[in-house]
Amino acid sequence: MFDTIEEKQAKKIINDILPPRIKQIFASTVYCGMKIAGKICMEHPELPKLSRYDAGCQLRFIISYLLTKIADNELTARLTYTETRGNSSPDYWWDSRIKIQVKKNDKSEALPKKSFNRTSNAKSNQGSLFTIDEFSECYVLVTYDHKDFNCTYIQIGIPDAKYERWLDIERIENYIDTDTTEYIEKNYGKDLEAALSDEKITKQFNLTINE
Repeated sequence: MFDTIEEKQAKKIINDILPPRIKQIFASTVYCGMKIAGKICMEHPELPKLSRYDAGCQLRFIISYLLTKIADNELTARLTYTETRGNSSPDYWWDSRIKIQVKKNDKSEALPKKSFNRTSNAKSNQGSLFTIDEFSECYVLVTYDHKDFNCTYIQIGIPDAKYERWLDIERIENYIDTDTTEYIEKNYGKDLEAALSDEKITKQFNLTINE
């Protein structure tokens, strides 16, 4: 079976247009987020399982915190972000033209559950927009999953315009970079752990210990 035009252009975007450094940043940040969340959970064994997950994790917020720090401090990466409404994670932009969202997803082969936000953004991936000479906006998802905060996968992919299937995906665990993870842990890890410490866990996440 031959690739469609959209599939060919999705491969080009992931393989040739998105730079390795962006893949390093997202893979390393998701990985570090899991490590930090797991460490926090280990330090609070008194919390019930569900609350311990929320308290030690709110993993998407940890990942968002780290990604925004990198975007603010590593200008050469050309990574920016825009705040979103409510509790949603920020939208990330590479080179002001590729929108990247990060989402936990149980099944790597399937798209994350449909939502108005994701289906609306996917419309950016119309075939007419995938031109080589005049590249327009594109919508990309970084998805991941873990078991007890041990990484099971991290990948980057492009959904089709109808948000029904992946046009192309690439596993990016091999982009986890030692220098980047060490930098994240050294410069941002302690501040993040402090923000999620005992008192703030209870206040921010409204968690209680089950008797």
